[in-house]
Amino acid sequence: MRAIRIVAIGFIFMGASLAWLILGASVSQRTDASLRELHDQVAGLWGSELNQYAPTLKVQETETYYETDDKGKRTKKTRLAHTQMVPDSSEVKVSLKSDIRRKGLLWYRTYAVEFDADYTVAHQCTREPHLIASFRFPSSQAMYDDFQFTLNGKETSGVPSDYNTMNNSIPLPPGETATVHVHYKSRGLDDWTYSFGDGITEVKNCHLVVDTDYERINFPPGSMSPTQKKETAAGWELTWEFKRLISGFNIGVEMPEQPNAGTMATRISYFAPIGLLFYITVLVIIGAIRGQNLHPMHYFFIAGGFFAFHLLMAYLADHIEIRLTFAICAVVSVLLVVSYLIRVIGAGFALKVAAPAQLIFLVLFSYTFFFKGYTGLAITVASIITLAVLMHITAKVDWEKLTGPPETVLKAPQTPQQQPGPPPPTQPTQ
Repeated sequence: MRAIRIVAIGFIFMGASLAWLILGASVSQRTDASLRELHDQVAGLWGSELNQYAPTLKVQETETYYETDDKGKRTKKTRLAHTQMVPDSSEVKVSLKSDIRRKGLLWYRTYAVEFDADYTVAHQCTREPHLIASFRFPSSQAMYDDFQFTLNGKETSGVPSDYNTMNNSIPLPPGETATVHVHYKSRGLDDWTYSFGDGITEVKNCHLVVDTDYERINFPPGSMSPTQKKETAAGWELTWEFKRLISGFNIGVEMPEQPNAGTMATRISYFAPIGLLFYITVLVIIGAIRGQNLHPMHYFFIAGGFFAFHLLMAYLADHIEIRLTFAICAVVSVLLVVSYLIRVIGAGFALKVAAPAQLIFLVLFSYTFFFKGYTGLAITVASIITLAVLMHITAKVDWEKLTGPPETVLKAPQTPQQQPGPPPPTQPTQ
């Protein structure tokens, strides 16, 4: 194959890569706009992210002190003093049930949660204090069914304050123990987190268990991984257990993701040039070995057949489920390219070389994006296997012969010299 053809194929590849870049950016912008527009609507209808705080416990005492005026007269006064308390133990049980919902053309990670917790606390104050427990609701955009907030069995009264906090208090003599019980059922979005407090917080004898009904678990950034994990019939049982912990990290669990069509189409479009590069490489090398070289215009239409896969996915996914969309786009693209090559170069090359290569470098490469975290590994493994196959196929190839005969040095034609003829006949001497 001449070098000029390689250069022409390179320009076709760069043009196709630019087209994929523009398509990916367009789909990404359209998806982001939809996410921003619909996210607040979903939160308003279902509920927002839930960040549950542990109750704040304070001991309130009446403190006596004296003030002296300018004339030296002392006056006895009283004031309320508050002492922050750390729960002596925490027993928290959480049940998370994924309930993914679709709004418009996008999937949202909604879930149902049931929260049940008991906190115990004791103090050694010498006066007759009150224990004040403050419960902060995880979100103002949520509903709380079967809500219970009791302090030694005493139900709370009133409504939450401006800071989404509800208070409950009881007299607590020194040395006695109080139990704070919290229970509710709610719904949230994306992830559920539990915070021990603001900033660095001390935690004693904490035992927190989260049951999920899904298998693909992940944890938000800045959260602690569980100390124990146990797989159940429905999902996982995650346990966090600490004797005495001082930390500023939270505990959290993310909901499983449903592939969004726009996000999936964007990622696949951005990686499409890698698959086309491998595909063209295979066709060029195998075609050169078999003496079935394609013209650059053929590669132009092949690139168009590849691009049709991503273009169709970008707009068909708005109306059909993403996996069905993927299957339809794969069939359309393979039929376009293979049927074209059958007419161009014959069924043997098209079915034995072009079709398998397209299934690997277009269909399988793209399908790996459905398995989050494995795309890079899958492409790497396929690239190494492809390299190994091509190396062994071409090990005995005479590349000098395939790339063309060596250049010949043209020489000026030489004037042929006259050959001496037969000698003239001699005249007899008289």
